[in-house]
Amino acid sequence: MLDDLVGVIERLQGRIRDHGSFLQENEIRTRVALIDPLLQALGWDVADPGLVSPEYNVSGQRVDYALLGADGKPAATVEAKKLGESLVSHRMQMLNYSNAAGIAYAGLTDGNQWELYEVFKQVTLEERRLLDLRILDTPAHECALKLLLLWQPNLATGRPVEAGEPIFSNKEDVPPPPNPGPVPPPGPEWVSLSDFQPMAGNPHPPTIRLPGGAENDLTSWRSIPLAVAEYLVATGRLTAANCPVPVPGGVRYVVHREAVHSQGQGFANSHTLSNGLFCEANVSQATAVSYAKILLEHCGVDAGAVWLRLNP
Repeated sequence: MLDDLVGVIERLQGRIRDHGSFLQENEIRTRVALIDPLLQALGWDVADPGLVSPEYNVSGQRVDYALLGADGKPAATVEAKKLGESLVSHRMQMLNYSNAAGIAYAGLTDGNQWELYEVFKQVTLEERRLLDLRILDTPAHECALKLLLLWQPNLATGRPVEAGEPIFSNKEDVPPPPNPGPVPPPGPEWVSLSDFQPMAGNPHPPTIRLPGGAENDLTSWRSIPLAVAEYLVATGRLTAANCPVPVPGGVRYVVHREAVHSQGQGFANSHTLSNGLFCEANVSQATAVSYAKILLEHCGVDAGAVWLRLNP
């Protein structure tokens, strides 16, 4: 998927360089030549009403795209402008529309510059900004990695996870994203996954904090390995190429390309991840924590970079 996205970005960079003055004449040309192809490459088929609702009514106003989540409701809006048009005067209006409509994320683009904001975060505009990218000024591989915030399986979850930022030497020799490593604790009520010891009978932690700062609500113990798995998928670390992910001993798998363990026994409770891999979700309290650590170790991420908020 990432290589395909890089290829699309390189074609868009060429169009901006070669046909920029033509595309700057109106918004429709920009959308057809630059915006629609990138959304398509990110999994948002603009012709599929189940994925994208064009000209969506937001608080009595029309926005160019509503990107629909798994529940069929908008996960994000994207407002399009013609290539080269300043986005500055449109930012707060766009956020206000999405806020009134209860839509958590709002995007703005002129086909070259792409921005994405957290709508409900009570901080400054700059602190709400998750993405600020200029395609023409950024290497294609770096663009692709940053744009994974807008990848359909990631954004449709309602809590998109930011990818890491590896340094690429060339397309044929692409190193994995760097290990984010341990990070300072978010607060005294948090414990790192590497140090967490679940106690029998205790309720599951209510929140997990992933590398990069994204936080997910946890609804059960099994939510812990599932949240970790989706983070690893979104950052390109957990792919079909590095599966299966075995439990020590090699008899059982945490994640595999099919929902079957090494000796042919099916997963007791299979969960399909956003990239189509299967995760064993029939886990106990202790196994949930163990599986999360196994996934991180398998993908080269320190469990000390993941935090769990303890129940008060």
